[in-house]
Amino acid sequence: MTRDELMELDPPEIAEKLNEAIASGKDKAGALEEFGLTQADIMKAQVFFVKDKFIARAWAGYTSTKRTGNEKGDSAIGEGGSDPSKGYAGV
Repeated sequence: MTRDELMELDPPEIAEKLNEAIASGKDKAGALEEFGLTQADIMKAQVFFVKDKFIARAWAGYTSTKRTGNEKGDSAIGEGGSDPSKGYAGV
């Protein structure tokens, strides 16, 4: 499989192919080299190397549950009317 063919796959499939290379005895660098990938390529595809295996991030975008100050009713400095402890009702 070529680099371009691999990059057309969904992130979980990319991680699976890379993990097959790991299972065959290669390290991270060897697995990436097998498909002609760079670290930037896999990061762009939302695939990460964690604890000796490749994983695909399930979603892109916001992943934090911390208050950002963008909540409805909050002031510009993140203080105001929203109450995260009330879930949807607190917005």
